[in-house]
This record gives sequence, C-alpha cells and structure tokens, in this order.
Amino acid sequence: MNVSRRRRRLASLALASASTFLAAYLAICWITAERLTRATNHPLPVDPCRLSPDAEPWSARTADGLTLRGWRLASGEPHPLVVLVHGMWSSWLEMASLGRDLHAKGFDVLLFDLRGHGQSDPSRLSLGGREREDIRTVQAWARDEGYGDRVGWLGYSMGGATLILEAARNPSIRAAVIDSPYGDMPELLGSQLSKHSRLPSWFNPGILACARLLYGLRTEELVPIAAAASWGDRPMLLIHGEDDSTVPVRQARSLAKAVGAACLTSILPGVEHVEAYRSDPKGYVALISRFFDDSLGP
Repeated sequence: MNVSRRRRRLASLALASASTFLAAYLAICWITAERLTRATNHPLPVDPCRLSPDAEPWSARTADGLTLRGWRLASGEPHPLVVLVHGMWSSWLEMASLGRDLHAKGFDVLLFDLRGHGQSDPSRLSLGGREREDIRTVQAWARDEGYGDRVGWLGYSMGGATLILEAARNPSIRAAVIDSPYGDMPELLGSQLSKHSRLPSWFNPGILACARLLYGLRTEELVPIAAAASWGDRPMLLIHGEDDSTVPVRQARSLAKAVGAACLTSILPGVEHVEAYRSDPKGYVALISRFFDDSLGP
C-alpha cells in the first residue's frame, strides 16, 4: 500500500513538474515572439530640413488602413525617384545621409518608414511579409506623382529582401539595389534567433509557433532566393559585406545565382551588415548613381 501511494505521489509530482515546465516554456516563447514582432515606433529625433532644404513631409495610406510617413527630397524638376527602404527594427534615419547624397547627385529621394517603424502607424512586424503592401503603396503614390517608370529602389537588409519578394509578383519594380538582404529567413533564424533571444535553440520551435499562431508570421514565405527566379532581366545591383555576421555572404551568392545574368554583384571584403555606405560613402554613392543612371535613363 505504501509503495502504491508513493508511486502515485511521484507520478503526481512528475505531472506537476512537466506541466510547470510546459507552462514556463510556452510563456517564454510567447514573450519572445511578441518582442520579435513588436512595433518599433519612436519620435523623430532630427529635423529633416537639416538634410536638405528640399525636404518635404510625405505620407500615404495603405490598402489595409495604415498611414506611412516619411520625407521626400525633391527639387521641383523632373528627375528619377529613388525610394530607400530601411531594415528591421530601424527607420529612414539609417539611410538619411545616403538619401542626402543621392539627392545631391540629381535624384529625387523618398525616405519613409515601413509599417511598425519610426513615424509610420504601429503594426506587428512580419519580417518582409505584410511590409510588401508598403512597397505597393509607395508605387501607387509615385505613379500618381508622375514618375512613371523612372523609379529605382534601394533596400537595406529586410527592406531589400521585401523588394525581392514583392518583385516576384510585381514586374513594375523596374530596377533595384539590394544591400545585405536575407535570402532564406527560415535558415537565417536557425542561426540568428538564439543570438537575438539569448535562449537555447530548443526554444526556437516554440517561439516560431507562437509567432505564427498569435501574430501571423509565416517564415516559410520569406525566401527571396526562391522568389528571385521571377526577377527576369530587370537590372539588380546586389551588395553584401564579406564579413556580414547577421546574414552570411553565402545567402547573397545564392541569391545572385538565382537572379542570373541581370544581377551585378559586389561582395565587399572586411564589410559588416549594411556597412558598405559607411565604409566608403563616396564610392558607394558613385556606384549607386551610375547604376540608376544606366537603369532609369536620363
């Protein structure tokens, strides 16, 4: 009788311990998934008019009811437009100096915040999924403004990956510079999620399951390498640092191979993630300017 009672007690303790562990595991995964997809809105810390006297406020409404905000640098003359698309957990500020330099080269420039970032409306981040709607919104605005086909795109990191994903079904994205994009989000999360969460890798399946079920994050749809097969003969300039510790350079090489002959590739030794402009501003701007001059015409 004592043995039977002891066994039941041990079984109850084991069940309680397992239930506690499972509850703790799920809670940690939920909290981490919430942080992964949390909006990163913040006040504007600088006066954009310090970038250029041509700076004017910009906003547009997406089809799903969000307001995107940013700044356009335009001289009033008919020039091609270059749209700068920032990366994850960032804002147009990370590309402000580049935008200023491109405007000085004769381009109109749009600096804007993706949904859930900077000054745009709050929204759950989807790592390049729902952000595709923001690209379409900017396209519609540029069309209404009379830019026509003279629109070039320059995306950093997630912004670049979002452009490739959207371009697979949107042939009106005519030319793009893609700097430090991810090529395969599921693969990337396999190596980077634990680094960002500071949790053992066995939390990753739970984190991604919570992100999918609670916040609609579908990482299997975020594979630009697969989408790149639809790029066709549109000009692309792919820039990637050889020392990128966030997105391994092998993903850039796979992406370039998937795009094919239309992709000009610049792999830069000693350069970290989205640091190509900072490492050589004049050289970077000269390269970008030549590319868009050739791609968008006079």
